[in-house]
Amino acid sequence: MDKGSMMRTVRRGRSSSGRAGAPAAARQGADWVFIGAVLLLTALGLVMAYSTTFFWSQVKEGNPLTIFSRQLLYAGIGLVGLTFFSWLDYGILRRFAVWIMAGCLAALIAVLLFGDDVFGARRTLLNGSVQPSELVKLGVIIYAAAWLASRRDQVRSVSNGLMPFGVIVGVVSFLIVVQPDLSTTAVIVIVAIAMFFMAGASWQQLSLVLLIAVSAFLVLITVVPHATVRVNEFIKVWRAPNEMDYHVRQTLITLGGGGLFGNGIGASGQKFGYLPTPHTDSVVAVLGDEMGLLGLAITLGLFVIFAWRGLRIAQAADTAFGSFIVIGVVIWVIGQMLLNVMAIMAIIPFTGVPVPFLSFGGSSLVSLLIACGVVTSVARGSRILKGREIEAGLPVAASHAKGGRAVRASSTIRRGHSRARFARAHRAQSAGSAAEAEAADALIVGRDVRIGGALRRRNSQRSPGAVRWRGKWYGA
Repeated sequence: MDKGSMMRTVRRGRSSSGRAGAPAAARQGADWVFIGAVLLLTALGLVMAYSTTFFWSQVKEGNPLTIFSRQLLYAGIGLVGLTFFSWLDYGILRRFAVWIMAGCLAALIAVLLFGDDVFGARRTLLNGSVQPSELVKLGVIIYAAAWLASRRDQVRSVSNGLMPFGVIVGVVSFLIVVQPDLSTTAVIVIVAIAMFFMAGASWQQLSLVLLIAVSAFLVLITVVPHATVRVNEFIKVWRAPNEMDYHVRQTLITLGGGGLFGNGIGASGQKFGYLPTPHTDSVVAVLGDEMGLLGLAITLGLFVIFAWRGLRIAQAADTAFGSFIVIGVVIWVIGQMLLNVMAIMAIIPFTGVPVPFLSFGGSSLVSLLIACGVVTSVARGSRILKGREIEAGLPVAASHAKGGRAVRASSTIRRGHSRARFARAHRAQSAGSAAEAEAADALIVGRDVRIGGALRRRNSQRSPGAVRWRGKWYGA
């Protein structure tokens, strides 16, 4: 393969991953197992929204469908967002990552200045219609993914990695803590730490970050009154069960009342004035009462499928940016679900964290479905790219020959981002012969063209046959 043919191949690979034929490829590239898990969880959430609100809605609004219809509207908006973002090239989000973060900060400041006062906290806008902190979770994930993808091996640097990232997350966390909303802050911090670690942070950095986070938590539970109350109530569960908090007691009674098969959807008696907030914090307890242990197992199984397919998408992502986004979304959903379930079972202090997809809340459901749309876009992009590279004559394989032995593609890719724990899975196969070695020095890794040392040294100046790729010239 001569230089001209190699660069023509690169051109074909680039043009073939463009917009032409994207709709048909998009339908083929979607991860339908992941989408199916999301849709089933959303449908189950709508069932639980009606089951847990028809009594409240009848008493407060005079119509058992009033509150449910709002959640149905939010689900419709979220599904439109999921569809739109699954067809949109997620790479566009990287260009607007800074603006997205600026919008998140502006929204959090607006809550503090103009938010609705409810039970001594300011967390919502527009009479409780919008909770910006739920939307901020996705915004932080997008910005963090763009930031981590641009820093690459600098992540392990304290001055260029740990400190700037800590400042970014710290500012967002502070604006949410003063609302106050410690549970949302905890979710954002957990997601950020997980993304930072998966981007290549060392165990020493992780230990330091965890130490700082735990120390901050211990300080906050002594400063924020309602946090102190919840910790004391949690201690009573184990020290003096007869004196446990009313909410905790009713939650445990509800959770264990369904037996193996449950009492039937809508048949839980605890939600009729006994169990506080059955449609938000305690929806899992009602689900256990009405669907039993079997229903809980199926629900947790859907979350397991969500995590499994999400991590597969992250591993196969065509860019580090996409991989980090998917990791953040998976940690967000699974981490928040586990926090709620552990609180319901009195394993940790009651947090007030809603269950993703199941708890009532428009901002939460819309932001989750949009995030799943972005994840679907990442999955679609990697699958389309693989098919287009094969069409363009660029062999893509799980392994390639090097020195007479097979080497996994993920191992090779990590050298481009040597510290990342999640690698891009699609890479053009290296040449197997000396005659092709020079041509194979230019590799397509995901959407990026990586130019090896030989070509870079020889092509220090752009030649007439150069190819422009993402703002940079790679010449023949």
